[in-house]
Amino acid sequence: MAQNDKETVEYSANEGPTPNRDLSTPANLPHFPGYQIEGELGRGGIGVVYRGRDLTLNRPVAIKVLSSSEGTEDQRNRILEEARRAAALEDRCIVTVFGVIESEGHSAIVMELIDGHELNNVSAVLEPKQLAKIFSEVSRALATAHEAGILHRDIKPQNIVVTPAHEVRILDFGLSIHVSDTVAEQGFSGTVAYAAPERLQGAVSSPSSDIFSLGVLIHESLTGRHPFSKLGKPPTVSSILAGDPVIPREIRPEIPADLEKLCLACLSYKPENRPTAQEVHQALLNILIDRPVQLASGRAQDHVVNRIEEHVTTIEKWQQLGMVENRDRDKLRWFYRKILEGDDMWPTETRKMQPGEIGLYACVWISIVVSYLCGIYYNNDLGPTLSWTIPLAITGALASASYLVEGTHQHRIRPLFFSGSILSLIPAMIAVLSRFIWVPDDGSSTELFGYAGIANRTLFLSGLIGLVISVVRLNLTQYSFYAWLSAALLAFTHGSVLLMLGFLDWSSGQKSIGILSMSISWFVGVGFESMYKPRFARAFHWSSAITTVVGLFMLGTTPLLKWIGWSTGDRDIDTGWSLAIGGLLLTLTSTLLESSHRLERRRIALFHEWISPFFLIGGLTLAANEAIPRGDDAISVIGQLSLLFLFGCALFYSVLTSRYWRPRYMLACLSGTAILIFLVPKYQIMSTTAFLITCSLVSLLVAFGFYWKMILANRVKVEAKPEPLPLRDD
Repeated sequence: MAQNDKETVEYSANEGPTPNRDLSTPANLPHFPGYQIEGELGRGGIGVVYRGRDLTLNRPVAIKVLSSSEGTEDQRNRILEEARRAAALEDRCIVTVFGVIESEGHSAIVMELIDGHELNNVSAVLEPKQLAKIFSEVSRALATAHEAGILHRDIKPQNIVVTPAHEVRILDFGLSIHVSDTVAEQGFSGTVAYAAPERLQGAVSSPSSDIFSLGVLIHESLTGRHPFSKLGKPPTVSSILAGDPVIPREIRPEIPADLEKLCLACLSYKPENRPTAQEVHQALLNILIDRPVQLASGRAQDHVVNRIEEHVTTIEKWQQLGMVENRDRDKLRWFYRKILEGDDMWPTETRKMQPGEIGLYACVWISIVVSYLCGIYYNNDLGPTLSWTIPLAITGALASASYLVEGTHQHRIRPLFFSGSILSLIPAMIAVLSRFIWVPDDGSSTELFGYAGIANRTLFLSGLIGLVISVVRLNLTQYSFYAWLSAALLAFTHGSVLLMLGFLDWSSGQKSIGILSMSISWFVGVGFESMYKPRFARAFHWSSAITTVVGLFMLGTTPLLKWIGWSTGDRDIDTGWSLAIGGLLLTLTSTLLESSHRLERRRIALFHEWISPFFLIGGLTLAANEAIPRGDDAISVIGQLSLLFLFGCALFYSVLTSRYWRPRYMLACLSGTAILIFLVPKYQIMSTTAFLITCSLVSLLVAFGFYWKMILANRVKVEAKPEPLPLRDD
């Protein structure tokens, strides 16, 4: 126990302050056989600390005497029992509890006497990394206690002592409670300034409560200010419950960004968003060796989230006032939403990539590729045994690696190994099923890999098994990476169903419809949206959007007009007009999605808006170019329509450009205009020379006209001063 213990504030969610009984008066001075009390060191929330001496071993000790007014007998017994449990904790930072003694109605905890300085007396002269070293020791000790089911409940500077040998000690672990104790605590016993919000609201203590107190301690040591001290005023219960701490680097810019991030994560308002003590310890070790900090998904900093939400509200006001366009608003909201959702860490997403991690990702990818080559493409060359044992061995190795890292703090590697095992399992299953169960029919034209001895139904079953595992993993981990993997496996499984239905023997139009049918993954995304999980819906929405574009392109090159019996007799003209029809459909879908209240749907509308001009302008250009009259042939009706619609598209995009000013519309307008100027002379409507001169003159005149209009509009009209009325001298 330190030789300078400060007063602990007592606060109750239901009652006012509770006075401690004075145990320092001669009448109340306790006596314990075998111990000599030499003087008072300080007072705590549930008793008085004395400096004493163990007469048997002749060593100095600290004796914490519990107040006789401290709760009921059951509560006193529970405190003493937890002190006995704390004595079993083995960590060099935890003050040793020598024993629990009772005499003459007094109960006391005998502890190691520590000679040192309280943290708040030395933190001002320490560098951030020196403080990080201290807090790594504290967090390791907390992790040891939490693993044993012991909570501290009163982490504060006065309970962290730095000895002259630069060792760190945590005091008052003998006053902790067991984490399994779900009985509501009678009032509040602790220090308000370092207490978690849920404790101030009357909830029971939890390991996250200690982490919040540690976060306050880290912030205060780094900056010299309490995180909830505003405008120079001391922290209050209301300021802590507001959950808006000061950003450390706003006070002290030289604080490492990762250390600030860890501190703010510990100060998260919601207990479930705070890291564990072991995660804090690992993060601090990474900071000490300049490695990136990796926190699990959901460690969103509530204070940053609150600021972003305020900014989002401001952006909405800007949009309503016409200061920003809808698309600019969506761009900002897109980045903000990734933070507000608490999106998880992807296997390759980080601010800092270590060379070893890059090599790890590359090696896992190589293993997956080898698995597919062995199980599908080179299975005949490898023989009947190696074709399935190699993919199966790769799957087992990746699955074992995933199991080994499950309990570690390498959050980027967890989904990497497990998703790799899922992807390598598919060719392993294909090879096993093809070797022992299903053999494709000889000479069948519907088997995609019939030459390799692989039936379509093996593709379906393997993809379905991988899809089920990925969905289960998504439900367990809530990593959006598995949503993308599930969307890809759903497309794979859907494609294998099409193969089983004879996809390879279908006509081009039927194949296009089959590809378009894969866009049903959109409804899976709608289901996730209904469950308020838009980041999971994102993968299925984009899968649907991409397959829609691919399907419409295939439908255009079929071509659609010929497939439905409206052929013009020229395949290129049919293809051009079919692509233009696909462009109109994409324009229609983008118009519908643009008005959606879902941000992701509006982003897909933007994607379709970029693609649709290629279909429209490109398709009509192909049709118009093919319909150019040859020799003395007259201009065909389809050629006239192609030019007319091409002119209409250019005019349409020019109107959209002037109305919304979007670069894609401007590019489409300029492209369509340039193509028209190129094609019109080929139709021999007028001589090439006259047409080009006319175009140049008209464009220059129109340009000068618009310029003159702008000049006139910018002129400030000066009102003429009225002439004074003549004076009449009557």
